[in-house]
Amino acid sequence: MKVFISWSGPLSKKVAQVLKDWIPSVIQAIEPFLSSEDIEKGNRWNTDIARELQESTFGIICVTLENLSAEWLNFEAGALSKTIENTHVAPFLLDVRPSDLG
Repeated sequence: MKVFISWSGPLSKKVAQVLKDWIPSVIQAIEPFLSSEDIEKGNRWNTDIARELQESTFGIICVTLENLSAEWLNFEAGALSKTIENTHVAPFLLDVRPSDLG
């Protein structure tokens, strides 16, 4: 199962890196994708991200106070929830309350 990990900003990126390393040690069948680590240098990053968003059925959005209004997180969350029946998106909140998301 492919899992897309979305981040924006330095703190969110650190959280995403920890999740990418930790998740497969808990559930070996998961293939996490993290753009900062999984896109080869010289590749067209937007093409790679679009492909991963299309192929992933689960996404984790790393939300911090510094990226609450980051347009890129909203874009990736929307792309991940392309089909409501077959995909899932979960926010990972760091120093953010669920009520802050509204």
